[in-house]
Amino acid sequence: MRYAALDLECATSDTGNICEVGVVLMENGQEVGRYRSLVRPVVESFGDWQRWNFDYSLKDTLKAPAFPAIWEEVKRLIGDAPVVAHNAGVVECKHLGHAFSFHGLDAASGPVFYCTLELAKGHWTELPKHGIKHVARHFQWKLDHHNPESDARICAAIVEEVAKEQGTDAWDALVTSNHWTAHRIPQYQGRIKIAAKPTGPRTRADYAHELIAWKPTVPLAQMAPGLRFILSGFDHAAKSKLREAGTRKGLHYKRYIKGGIDFLVADEKMGVSKYATCVEKQIPILSEAEFKAALKSMQP
Repeated sequence: MRYAALDLECATSDTGNICEVGVVLMENGQEVGRYRSLVRPVVESFGDWQRWNFDYSLKDTLKAPAFPAIWEEVKRLIGDAPVVAHNAGVVECKHLGHAFSFHGLDAASGPVFYCTLELAKGHWTELPKHGIKHVARHFQWKLDHHNPESDARICAAIVEEVAKEQGTDAWDALVTSNHWTAHRIPQYQGRIKIAAKPTGPRTRADYAHELIAWKPTVPLAQMAPGLRFILSGFDHAAKSKLREAGTRKGLHYKRYIKGGIDFLVADEKMGVSKYATCVEKQIPILSEAEFKAALKSMQP
């Protein structure tokens, strides 16, 4: 029962524009290896979603090794083990196929992939949704979504849970009993060309089309340890400092608003969708100054 779980993040919506990879290696129910690294993207740009949700910047990824060097490290870790990924055939294999093509690598040398989304849907038919965060929430597994190592670890947890519930302790038996589809990295004919995008420094003004002025919603009753919060509209450095200040006081930082939060801390302007959600669900919004003042007055 030896296999690897893998997850990728991309810098833009361009297929194959990988900027981060995370892998965990499993053997007989135990995690025996792990690997996580930024990857220098082919298209040297960040999409708006990436800019506001990743805990690193485009500048950080441009300092990272290119995909071929990172893939060598991945190969060294996984060896000839099969690999699982969520929605493997549609997402991970496709991204890897484009990356292999662009860098002139042989896709046929890549591992065999199996999809944990397919496995979860087939085994837990009673669950309404089978995405990584939904399955993790159902089983109360710890997840830092879109941290590729954490996402990969949830994929492995799905495999282990299904194997336990089915009383299976061998990989081939798990594949056979679940009629699990094997996927390969596609071999594209010829080297795929990806158009370049502007790489110059970008400021928040460049994203003005996606930002709006905000007004307070409802007041926050009391700042207390255990409350969940999210940050919106801040640059990477400011976001990191505020996140650390909150967590030091016992608050729980969340990357996404959909999972449920107690309040949001906003810069002068914030994302449209986050503001709309706060208005609809009456989630308190604090300015940076209000947040810092509330932290300062918190009881130990």
